[in-house]
Amino acid sequence: MQNHPSDQEPRRVLGSFFAPKSQNTPTWEQRKLGEVFEEYSEKNHAELPPLTIIQGGGTIRRDESERALQYDKSSLSNYKMVNKDDFIVHLRSFEGGLEKASSQGIISPAYHTFHGEDVDSRFYYAYFRSKNFINKDLKPHVYGIRDGRSIDIEGMKTIRIPWASYPEQKSIGDFLTHLDTLITLHQREHIKPILEVKRVKRNE
Repeated sequence: MQNHPSDQEPRRVLGSFFAPKSQNTPTWEQRKLGEVFEEYSEKNHAELPPLTIIQGGGTIRRDESERALQYDKSSLSNYKMVNKDDFIVHLRSFEGGLEKASSQGIISPAYHTFHGEDVDSRFYYAYFRSKNFINKDLKPHVYGIRDGRSIDIEGMKTIRIPWASYPEQKSIGDFLTHLDTLITLHQREHIKPILEVKRVKRNE
């Protein structure tokens, strides 16, 4: 798994959308995670590309990763298939939340995959990576110490998560995508002068 540093700040901002509000603020309808999303485990798809988790950035094909990731290709039939936009509980989800598949592929059999019917994954991606979800909702279902921590998946399924109708989810997903794009563009504009200075210095 890799981190996606440039994506951290936008996701923190989007995650704050779901932060607890005052008592006078209307709250979301709540449903259990296991009622909205169903876990599935489908193997024997060695023809699909193996994927790597980019924490905060979805997934990428392993053959497109900048890191030379070694894995036993003979064991690919034991890997789990994941469909585009479905959610993944990976080995660092206890600190970074759930990740979303950027494309169809196969992932480590140690991961857990979840699919939701009539849901907009953009709506839930911000929530599943928010501090409120990680530090408040998910934390009671994390066990172990330090890097050996794991998530009790059955316990995680009992977490009550926000729910809205699909049209409302889509409207909010569109808004979050637009906001994410604006933040990314702002970051690029901010870093341009730095890159220009470095380019000039290299040419001196």
